[in-house]
Amino acid sequence: MSTEPEFSPAPKIPAPQAAAEAPEADVPAPRRTAKAAASTTAAVDAAVDAAVAVDDPDAVELAPYTIPQVPAISWDPASSPRRRWIARGLLGAVLGVQAALSMRLLAAAHPDEAAAMVAGRQQLAHLLHGTPVTTDLIDRVPGSPWLYPPLAGAAANAGGIWGTRLLSLGFALLTTVLLYSLTRRLFNERVAICGIAAYAVLQSTVVVGFYGAPESLAVLLVALAAWITVFTARRHPALVLLAAPATALACAVAYSAAFAVPALVLLALACAWPHRRPGPAALRALLPAVGTALLLLPYGVLGKVVHWSPSHGNAPGSAGSILLGTVQWGGLFTLLAVAGTVSYARREQMHEHESPENDGVATTRGQRVLLGTVLTASALLIPAVHLWTGTSGALFRHLGYGMLLATPLAGLGLTRLIGAHFRHPQLGILVWVALLALGMEQSALRYQNGPDSGRLLAVLRAHAVPQGHYLTEVDGLAEYYLGSVSKPEQWVSARAGTDYRDGAGAQHHGQDGSTAAIRDGWFTMVVLDSTAPEATDRALSAALAAGGQYRLIAQFTSPTGDSSTYKVYLKH
Repeated sequence: MSTEPEFSPAPKIPAPQAAAEAPEADVPAPRRTAKAAASTTAAVDAAVDAAVAVDDPDAVELAPYTIPQVPAISWDPASSPRRRWIARGLLGAVLGVQAALSMRLLAAAHPDEAAAMVAGRQQLAHLLHGTPVTTDLIDRVPGSPWLYPPLAGAAANAGGIWGTRLLSLGFALLTTVLLYSLTRRLFNERVAICGIAAYAVLQSTVVVGFYGAPESLAVLLVALAAWITVFTARRHPALVLLAAPATALACAVAYSAAFAVPALVLLALACAWPHRRPGPAALRALLPAVGTALLLLPYGVLGKVVHWSPSHGNAPGSAGSILLGTVQWGGLFTLLAVAGTVSYARREQMHEHESPENDGVATTRGQRVLLGTVLTASALLIPAVHLWTGTSGALFRHLGYGMLLATPLAGLGLTRLIGAHFRHPQLGILVWVALLALGMEQSALRYQNGPDSGRLLAVLRAHAVPQGHYLTEVDGLAEYYLGSVSKPEQWVSARAGTDYRDGAGAQHHGQDGSTAAIRDGWFTMVVLDSTAPEATDRALSAALAAGGQYRLIAQFTSPTGDSSTYKVYLKH
């Protein structure tokens, strides 16, 4: 009788499993486990080899797995609909803040605003009805009298001083929109939002955005020219000529826009250089320069722009006052722009625009230095010119050109201060709050700065007579507000002077005509302003003292403690 156990037939299973489960009957129990394990391992290896042979019949050795290259930034740098809509929402918020800051500045018209509105009304009437222009305030407008003044006159006819200021506010908001688009094309939405958020709260932006002066339109045209230059950077070089009409029109509207022309010309070179050889890039910069000059040739506008100086019609100032004003009104913003330029020159890619693997055009350090310097230089050039000419008047308006062009680099500086992944948002908030506080305080002081024009107008209204003749260094105010008791032609601008024939038959012109008329007692009233050109103010004061025919009836000093003063002299 056999002692071997009886086994039923086993089901068919895969070779490795069968090898693992098959017992070794002839091997003693202690040794059977080790041999079974060895046999199982061999069977499993054979099964894996068989599977590999099935998947890879050619027995090609598979490449080892490697970790893909990590991108320069940790999210997709390409623009997306969600990011664009968020940026547009933030743009709307910035525009709302800018409009609120400007519209809170409620005050009577400044003499420059009044002069523009009076001249504009007469220019508009002349264009529409052929009415002769009788005011001499045409020469008070620092630009072509046929461009901005008619717009200001039409707005004044529709809504008075509010209409003119709302027109300027519209220009300022459009400027911010163009500035956002320009910066987004140079970098990305984040830099653009940071840039316009800083630009919108500056004193120059807030004041000029609610100030009836040609600079509000000129800044918009400079922004348009810069946007066209950046937009056409990768297109046919001839398309950059589209920026020439905007540049020429800006210079004609306000001669001070000449500050921005060198930067606009070099911007055409800096934007094209990474995409073209140096020769074609230089040609692209030459085209708008030549086009702008040719467009300014008619009517002698080019000569007026070339010979214009900040000292024309503006108050003088010491070097200390000019430097102090520059630091107060744009120092922190300019520092941001300079920091952005240095950071951009050192390293192109961080998190503000596309990474190198997604952008086939890599820029050199020299190209980055050129772009940063071109955009930042105007913010330093304008104070330097005012220092050279010794003029502090209108500095707060002229700084707007430099701040406008420096905005992309200021946004870049603010973005890199915050860091990648919003690492240090508190630093960005701190800088922006500081800019906001400075802008609010300085813009409010700008409207409070100067004597009380309301009291001055009350005195003038009380002593104005229908057939009187008036000499004033405060151009525009009386002509605008006293239209019911006098006509614009009765008021003579002391800054422009007058033609006068004295009792001996001698003809006098300009400032000499004004002093001769004072000596003869031809004027009923004389109004002096200490912010007028020093030579004019000194000559008129000397004539008033020497003639003995006038007495001082009112004097108003600025409540903010500066040196500006209005004096009213009435004929005995």
